[in-house]
Amino acid sequence: MVKIEEQEDNKQHHEIKSAAQEKEETVTISKVTLWKGVSGALGIFLIISILTGGFGFGESSPTAAAVGVQIPSREGPSAPSFPDGKITDMNSLADDDPFLGKEDAPITIIEFSDYECPFCARFYQQTLSSIKEEYIKTGKVKFVYRDFPLSFHQQAEPAAIAANCAGDQGKYFEFHDKIFSNGGAGGKNEVDYKKWARELSLDLAAWETCIKDPKQRQELQKDIADGSAAGISGTPGFVINGKLISGAQPFSVFQQVIEAELS
Repeated sequence: MVKIEEQEDNKQHHEIKSAAQEKEETVTISKVTLWKGVSGALGIFLIISILTGGFGFGESSPTAAAVGVQIPSREGPSAPSFPDGKITDMNSLADDDPFLGKEDAPITIIEFSDYECPFCARFYQQTLSSIKEEYIKTGKVKFVYRDFPLSFHQQAEPAAIAANCAGDQGKYFEFHDKIFSNGGAGGKNEVDYKKWARELSLDLAAWETCIKDPKQRQELQKDIADGSAAGISGTPGFVINGKLISGAQPFSVFQQVIEAELS
């Protein structure tokens, strides 16, 4: 009887041990399976990150009103493009917009820009001064500024109109510089524009009348339409003697195109 009970005890002990081992193995397998799943998910996210430039899954490109233009999603250098017969008359494309340099300079650069665009501000801060020193002041380049305000930049249009009305009093580029040297139009409003108008000693009454004139907005729409027809697809966009350059390019890119034209 004792032996039978001992056998029963041994049997129960063996069953308990087997169940424990099976449970341990199940837990171990579950951990391995979980780790493989996590590793696989991390691998997928890493691949997506590499392909999209970060975990933001790419950047959307909102569309501007009237002409379906898109803001550049990246600022890295890209090769200038050479459109086939799109731009034949730089004088016509320059219109009557404000410019720096000699009117009859051999090279014409037309910038289509947005006062709230951070890439446009970068071009102003890092590249324009070198172009001025090397080519505008030496009579080799005529630099024309045209507006290309994007609809999702709320202050781009008001800032452009404020600058154009300063231009009616002969101080366009002074106002242009005020905007960009103060970080661009983002977060600004009419109080800031009026302050800068005072600092430039503008006739405030005439300036305020000008910014309310519907013709100012019509002028902006013409700039957008002309730029779009010329192949401009985002800001800043440039046309150099018929050649297109897109984005906040370094000075070396402009230098390469200008020197090629001069030679």
